[in-house]
Parts: sequence; structure tokens; C-alpha cells
Amino acid sequence: MGAVQFYKEEIEVQNNDLSFLKVGDIIWAKRYKNNYERSRLERGHQESPFVVIKIENGKVYCLQCTSNPHQEVKWNILYYPLGRLNYETRKNSYIKCLTVSELKEIQFVELIGHLSDYDLNQLKKQLYILKNSKFKIKPKIERKYLDFKIWVGDIIEYNNRRYYIDSLNDKEFEVYQVSKKIKKDRSILINNTYYNFLFQNKEKINIHSFYNLVDTFNTGEIELINKYKENFHINGDSKEDLKIGSLIEYKENLYYVYDEKNNDQLVYHVYNHYEKGMADILIDGYIYHTYFEQEIILKEKLIKYGYNIKAYASSPEIEYNQKVFNLPKSKRILERKKLANDLLSSKRGVDDFIPMVILKNTNNQNYYLIVGREDNIVELVNINDFMDIFYFELDDNSPFEYYRILQKEEYEKYLNKINELKEIVSSFDK
Repeated sequence: MGAVQFYKEEIEVQNNDLSFLKVGDIIWAKRYKNNYERSRLERGHQESPFVVIKIENGKVYCLQCTSNPHQEVKWNILYYPLGRLNYETRKNSYIKCLTVSELKEIQFVELIGHLSDYDLNQLKKQLYILKNSKFKIKPKIERKYLDFKIWVGDIIEYNNRRYYIDSLNDKEFEVYQVSKKIKKDRSILINNTYYNFLFQNKEKINIHSFYNLVDTFNTGEIELINKYKENFHINGDSKEDLKIGSLIEYKENLYYVYDEKNNDQLVYHVYNHYEKGMADILIDGYIYHTYFEQEIILKEKLIKYGYNIKAYASSPEIEYNQKVFNLPKSKRILERKKLANDLLSSKRGVDDFIPMVILKNTNNQNYYLIVGREDNIVELVNINDFMDIFYFELDDNSPFEYYRILQKEEYEKYLNKINELKEIVSSFDK
């Protein structure tokens, strides 16, 4: 672990008193409390920066910094980056978010700076998210010490849905829904995770509603999202127009628009889950299930109650759905099996081998999750044996074939398990 060099301000500790320290202070301190702990650390690794995160009953608790985070840990929630220029450091430094430890007077060397209000707020949010994640190893810090402000760039969960905060005022958040369904051509890759922002519909949430913080982005990531949003609207990708082939959410149900009549919508109810007797249709590359229960939704009711357009079926999908609609019930079952076989047999190239995708190794029949990719180098993890993790260079003769892409929640469960294991293994090297 490389030591980060700060420009230091010397403050002498009088009578073993650390009462001058405040939450957010950056200090230089020894990583050991006694000679035995010192003997286990390599030279050059015996001191490092720490950030004060909690003060309780006169005791000071800190997070340790490193200039060399474990590169194999891909989920950035484990580390919070400190910019080299912001804090006049000679190297970039990363705050380790998992371990909160008490600082003894004997460890203190120097006070070297203080976090900005922005960084301290972001750090507390990151610790809160980590505490509420499914990591088994969590930072030992109580919620009352994590007082933070919700701001632009945060993702909140409200009524079992996730929303990205685009702007806010004293009364409400202006948000875009974040879909659980991921499609490479309609999603943005941030820190090896794909996010599908539904920029076609901006919604409002009362700022005093009950919600929970589940994710957050820094200023650079927000800028990236804004550029993506701008391109989305410039390219005419907005899905605000209701038309044949639309998948809409209306009164908490999903409907597929198969025809129009006098501006009223002819629809049938569709479901995400399958039950016996249902047929399958295709919308935006995904399979939905339906009994073909036909309804008419009047235009004035749509205006009165509101609706959200979730996706559009392509022209070939609209034709296919109409074909299934016209089939007798007995033949819809055969068509359902044929559709499943066609989708399973479809071939995808290495361009589709992205983080969140599961690949099948045709040599040993094992399944591997992609957790990182740079050019043609992918980091793979055996989904049945997390110790089996390695890098592989893709080419035309690779033994891997596309199996399926995970939803974000599924992907995070795998990452949690992988990162827990890596954090345990890395602790043996300290």
C-alpha cells in the first residue's frame, strides 16, 4: 500500500489530547498502535493519511486512505477518491470505506487538511449506501453520524422504484426513473455498471415523501449523464408519443397498444410473469406475457389519470405480436416454444460481451460473469466458484458464447459476494 504524500501542517499534541480534531479532518498518522503491529508492516507502509469520520465521548474514529486501492475490486462504493489537486497531494488518494477504527493519541503525527463540504457529504452518503447494501462486511458507524444532504445526482428508491434526481427545490425533486431492464444500446456505462435512465418522462416527487438513498454519482459522472441525456433528446429518441406498439403503464398496470380508434387506445393487458395459458409477445427485445384481454382506454382517461410509456416495439415486433394475436389458442403455445428456441439460438458477437453479461464456456460448460472490460480484455468470474476469477483476451476463437444479461439488482448481488471475498483476502496482506 503506497503512502500518499501531503503537504503537512505540524500541530503538536499536548497531553495526549486530540480534542482539536473535527469530523472531516485529514491527518497523517501511524498505522500501528504498538511495536508488534509495527513489525508486521513493511517500511514505507507504516504511516498513511486518515480521515476523521466520527467523534464520540472524546474518542476519534477514522477511515484509512491509500494511494493504491485493490484494482481487482471494481465496485467503487468501497473507496472514495480524493483529488490530488483539491487537497494538494502528490498522488491521488482513496478513502477506504469499509473499516472504521479508533485513532489513539500515540498514532497521531500531523493535521494535513480538511475535506470540502461536498466531499464530506458524498463520503457520508457512500457510507450510508454501503451500510444498507448486502455486503456482509459493513462500516461500523451509526446512522446518526451520517447526516447528509440529498442532492442532484443521487438515486432514491420511492414506491419500490428507483429515480435519478435531475434537479430539486424546496418542495420537490424532479426525477427520471431508472429502469431495472438493461439494454446496451440504451444504457450508459458508469464504473462497470450499466444504468438505463428513462429520459422520456420527467416526474416530480414531494421532497417530504418517504424515500431511501440507494446510489449516488459524483460531479464528473453527473456531467457524463447530462451529455447522454442531451444526446438522447437531440437524436429524437424521446418516447413521449403514444402509438401502436407502445408499452404503457396506466393505473399501475401494463398495457400494449395494438391499435388506435378516434385517438382512443386499443390495448391488451401484459404481464412480466408467466401463467398457464398465456401467449408471449415481444417489446423492445424483451418477452412479455398476455391473455390478450382487450380493452379500450379513452383519451380523456389517459389525460386525467396519467400514464408512462415504458418501451416501444419495433416494426418487426409489432408484426410478430399481431401474428400471435391472430393465432388460435392451441397454436399460441407452439409459437411460444418456437420463440424461446429462436432467442436462445441467436448468436451475439464479442461487442455484446459487456459487464453484467453471463457467458457460457462451450469447452467446460461453465458459466462466467463479466465484471469488467477494457478493449478486448474481460475480467471473468465463475458464477459457481468465486475463487475462479481471471482475465481473458477475447478473439474470434474464444470458447465463450453469450448466455444472458443480468438485471442491475442481480448484478449487484454477485458483485457484493465477489467484493466481500476479495476484501477478506486482501485483509490477509495488511
